[in-house]
Amino acid sequence: MSNQFSKTAIASVALMRIKGIGRRAAVRIVNGALESADDEQTLFDRAARNKVDTAQLREAWKYAEDQLDRSASSGISSVAFHDVNFPSRLQTIPDPPAVLFIKGNPVAMTSRNTLAIVGTREPTEYGERITQRLAASAVNMGFTIVSGLAHGCDTLAHRGCVEANGTGVAVLAHGLDKVYPAANKGLAQTLLDTGGCLLSEYPVGMTPMKTAFAERDRLQSGLSDGVLVIETDIKGGTMHTVRFARQQKRALACIEHPEAWRSAPKAQGNRQMIADRWAEPIGNADGLVAFLQRLKSRGPTNSEAPANADDTQISMDFLNDHI
Repeated sequence: MSNQFSKTAIASVALMRIKGIGRRAAVRIVNGALESADDEQTLFDRAARNKVDTAQLREAWKYAEDQLDRSASSGISSVAFHDVNFPSRLQTIPDPPAVLFIKGNPVAMTSRNTLAIVGTREPTEYGERITQRLAASAVNMGFTIVSGLAHGCDTLAHRGCVEANGTGVAVLAHGLDKVYPAANKGLAQTLLDTGGCLLSEYPVGMTPMKTAFAERDRLQSGLSDGVLVIETDIKGGTMHTVRFARQQKRALACIEHPEAWRSAPKAQGNRQMIADRWAEPIGNADGLVAFLQRLKSRGPTNSEAPANADDTQISMDFLNDHI
């Protein structure tokens, strides 16, 4: 067995292989880190009490070992919910993943200060103009940037992060043996080369599915201290992340567009969030800095890495002409 995965991860993957057992049931049945043969036997006994067929579980166990071995041979590590190094930010969300697959530096997902930057795949010209600058400014204030590597706002946020020499986490809705969209393969590699990571709850070979993108959104907000929405329409996919942020009690902010852009369809979700007081409006550089400073003052939810140097003045100068 590779040292890149644990018995706890094997058990979790094996259980989810069995029809009718999802991630919530897997977390409940595993119920703790498996560190010995005795722990493994206890797991089988507990599974049997939960009406899991033992022969089926043994077959699924072999499948899980092979699956995790394939991942490890591709440079993909894994961590299960009950493993000691599972990120505690995700342990406290209502629907945590049973297993995470990680390519790159796993410390990136437990950074001291983290900000999710999300938005539409089709931003306005204004949204395109400010996203990279916002991400770079957050990096300069000591934040790791979390996003989803999708077209549009996600791509621009990741670019702003790496161009500012920051650390980024891309949460994907499929196995880490591929990058989707393919146009972002180079950007994904840059994230890895600069100390970031790619993250997924799906094993290698899993292709993108519509439902997986909404499930992915809960991990973006869950990994973060706060969520910043660049642009979204009222029914856009970004609103999934917004709802998860509210459910998870994460700080939520969104761009307040200047008058010339407020009638744009991709600004309407922002306007509704502001009107409903779901999100803090960010209309200028001072507002961004104040929001990020409040996130830092709350203290990290779960941190292993030190924050970067604070460079607030550079951030404000960088943005003043654009927000």
